[in-house]
Amino acid sequence: MTTHDGHQQPMSVAELSGEIAQTRQALGETVRALAAKADVKSRAEEFVQDTRERASSSVKEHRTQLAAIGIGVLAVVAAILIWRNREAVNS
Repeated sequence: MTTHDGHQQPMSVAELSGEIAQTRQALGETVRALAAKADVKSRAEEFVQDTRERASSSVKEHRTQLAAIGIGVLAVVAAILIWRNREAVNS
């Protein structure tokens, strides 16, 4: 703490204890953040899980389109087979 003439006043025990508690809390948060970054296995597992979720949602999103394409292909094949069968019967 600084007085009006620029000199430092000594901190009280309560002020020192409060500052120590704040410093410990900040240090604890920093250590937890560093430990999380250093945990390669967990980060890799999270990456795999995220990739799986994105792939699954992509398949679900395009499932209707794929089904429509499949039905269209089947319809074309059926039309060709019917046409060929009629040609064979009329010959």
